[in-house]
Amino acid sequence: MPPAAAAVREEDEDDVLLPPPEARQWLLDQLAELVRARGPGPLLRAPLLEPREEFFPDPWAGGEASVRRLARRLLRYAGIDAHPVEVTILDEAGSIAAGTSGVSFEGLRGGTLEFAVQSAALRDPLIVVPAMARAVAEAFRRVHRLPTGDDVKFQRLVDVTAVYLGFGLLTANAALRHAGTGGGWGRRSSRVRTRLGVLDPQSVAFLLAAQLEARQLDAKARRAVLRGLGPNPVAFVRAAQPGLAQLEPLLAERLGLPPREQWPPPPAMSELVAPLHDEDEPESEPEERKDEDRGIKGMNEGRPVFRVERSMALRLAKMLALPTAMLGMVAGRMQLGIDLPMGQAIAAAAALGAVGLVVGRMIPDRRCSEPKCGTALDPEMKVCPLCGGTIMGVIHHPRERLAAEEALARGEEATERDAGDAEEPRVKTGSKATSESS
Repeated sequence: MPPAAAAVREEDEDDVLLPPPEARQWLLDQLAELVRARGPGPLLRAPLLEPREEFFPDPWAGGEASVRRLARRLLRYAGIDAHPVEVTILDEAGSIAAGTSGVSFEGLRGGTLEFAVQSAALRDPLIVVPAMARAVAEAFRRVHRLPTGDDVKFQRLVDVTAVYLGFGLLTANAALRHAGTGGGWGRRSSRVRTRLGVLDPQSVAFLLAAQLEARQLDAKARRAVLRGLGPNPVAFVRAAQPGLAQLEPLLAERLGLPPREQWPPPPAMSELVAPLHDEDEPESEPEERKDEDRGIKGMNEGRPVFRVERSMALRLAKMLALPTAMLGMVAGRMQLGIDLPMGQAIAAAAALGAVGLVVGRMIPDRRCSEPKCGTALDPEMKVCPLCGGTIMGVIHHPRERLAAEEALARGEEATERDAGDAEEPRVKTGSKATSESS
């Protein structure tokens, strides 16, 4: 490769792996500002936390008390654990909103640090731990009266502060994550993106690389640190290291760091991980778990659902035809030694499908109308055993569900207006609809 082409390629890689040059200057300036305001100790000596029991020895039971313990442990690492902590868990259905972390610092009121956490965030330690760490970084700024606010320009400073406090391994991994959600009856699987903070992943990794360079770690110690990062953050940190190394000894001067012999002593890990004093934790009351995804179990308790009654014809036809057709395709493409020409496979699938249609007409299929449920129901059931919905009538296709709910609601309103009418409302969704008393 010609030297000019190699130089262009290297510049292209820098554009992908590193923040822009002006952003790098801003990031170093903000680290220097924190050193001037609060000293070099956290940047140089704070333990670099990972979501492991070594750093978080407190029991986890998935409830409010557990979340409070997590917050208090991180506050101890940040040196502001003298403040009482209040945690509010938001029982919101579903997953964390795309592009958010599910944890927020709500403010310092009456000396109490207040945090809010979505219950969905509690299900994944790779989300809740770094998200709480970033919230604690914002609390650190509020306690020490550093510039704070909800604007993006202030929230960028919170991301810088998280790295300064030793939370960089946590936040670098969580800066941008993609996770999958499974599907179900009537649902599609999906990809969910969660984002922590407002700085891009390259900028968070650049800050972490600057911290490692400032600590003057040898190659072995750096490798040990990088083992706690995912592939992308590792690539970002490694891309930043050569440029930062070229600044030595100017980096220490740029950040306002003292000579190594004047560094503050490292904190004692035995004190940081010592048991928390739980005077404010009720010992006799067990925690109500908030970190379990109930899914569809009991989701419709006290709400109306309907029994979808139709034949097994279409379902059985698919069950018989599709595997045969797929077998023919796989056998033809992968040469499995099965002599099944594609034409014959299609003909066999069509024949089996026809058999399924005929036989299936004689077999009833009764299921819950809730799209996320679809549990098989017996005629005598009054409540769906899975989603907990009260069976209020019979419909003959899932598409009739909304119309049946509207008809039921209108019937209930009419019954309330005519208190003397003892007849229960009937569900009508067209000529095919029937009803049954609840």
